[in-house]
Amino acid sequence: MSKRCPECRRVNEDSRIFCTYCGATLDAELRLIQDLERQQERAREEVQAKQQKELNFYTSRKPAQEKKSSPAPWIILGLAVAAVVLWLFLH
Repeated sequence: MSKRCPECRRVNEDSRIFCTYCGATLDAELRLIQDLERQQERAREEVQAKQQKELNFYTSRKPAQEKKSSPAPWIILGLAVAAVVLWLFLH
């Protein structure tokens, strides 16, 4: 009796554990173990992605920037100094 590959549907020898053509696992118990390992890995990846998303929520905010002062007081001060100097030259 020969084994049929569940992936590519080709016939393999009974002594084979993996498909000669596509490399898929032929043993049903081994396929079950591989499927369980894949499910556990996906669950771990989902948990890590969720933790990373939560971490990014708290750390991705930009730090508070210092409030930049307006140039208006400097302009007014400059005009006042210019007015005083002009007044001194004219009197």
